Amino acid sequence: MPKDIRNDYETYRLAIRKIASNTNERTLISTIIPPGSFAGNSLSVHFPFKNEPDHYNDLQFTLTEILALTSLLNSFFADWILRARMTTNLNLFYLYQLPVPRLTEKDTAFWPIVRRAARLICTTPEFDDLAREVGLKSHKDGATDPVERKKLRTELDGLIAHLYGITEEEFAYILTTFPLVEKSVKEATLAAYREFTPKSADQQVSRLIKAGESATVEFKSSARWDMRENKISKALEQVIVKTVAAFMNIETGGTLLIGVDDKGNVVGLADDYKTLGKKQNHDGYENWLTTLLLGQFGKDCSPLISITFHNVDSKDVCRVAVKPSPKPAFVKEEKGDEHLYIRTGNSTRQLTTKEAIEYCKNRWHN
Repeated sequence: MPKDIRNDYETYRLAIRKIASNTNERTLISTIIPPGSFAGNSLSVHFPFKNEPDHYNDLQFTLTEILALTSLLNSFFADWILRARMTTNLNLFYLYQLPVPRLTEKDTAFWPIVRRAARLICTTPEFDDLAREVGLKSHKDGATDPVERKKLRTELDGLIAHLYGITEEEFAYILTTFPLVEKSVKEATLAAYREFTPKSADQQVSRLIKAGESATVEFKSSARWDMRENKISKALEQVIVKTVAAFMNIETGGTLLIGVDDKGNVVGLADDYKTLGKKQNHDGYENWLTTLLLGQFGKDCSPLISITFHNVDSKDVCRVAVKPSPKPAFVKEEKGDEHLYIRTGNSTRQLTTKEAIEYCKNRWHN
């Protein structure tokens, strides 16, 4: 056996309360215990290490996966399934029968669930390392205010209910089977479920507009037609190119909405359509915009750019969804120079040569 093998108590572990009843306010209660903690017979604690040859100290689950699993086990849905099967003692074979979504970091719901769970659990110094694992500075970023904690819990239940694919009516019924849970908690949980119900693409764009411009969202009234000068403007086309490049150059990517002014008013694409010749519609506009962008960045950037059209306030809005680029995206200027643009706050900024070199070192260091 290797001399440097780690003991289970040296890392964070998932713990589940064993003594429970289906008549309690909640039956299935789990949490994460910090390193250096020991548990008696009243808790079931998972074995964190694989303990396999050459993998003695490898974790079976990452710390973020444990946070996700803890949230799933604490959900109303998992509790509802369990309550129908057990009475007073939570044996492991009951847990093994529970349906649990196999979430990974690539799933859309993973990080929203993990970050909320971390804020609920990481409230003391023993959890500083776990807090930093999900991007929090320390346990001081944890939620200790009762109102905030209640909100985070209801949001988690709303998110998780959608993972199980249950309808609002089904979820409302499940909540009725918890008679000791306060009515206000049930109502808040259902409200959270509605909040996280997937919206149609048009509704998503409407919400982006209402939220306003940000580091990842930009509005442009037009991409071709200068409304002040009443003519086609190449300068406007160049602004579109710079905005897309800026989104490609940041780690999050971003969304450009064309047909929306700086104040969030939907002005539509009618003026731009008139500049397209025979194809004055979605197809013509997408054709022109795709040609403009690929002409600047190359055909290999095509997978990074998605162009869709949406009806908002009975007007057309073009959404350009931009993924982060695996390499710097430079913009060719009229005089032949090339510049690097990034997003800072809710604006697009050109970097100096020195700034561009440093930025590229940090952004694409691998």
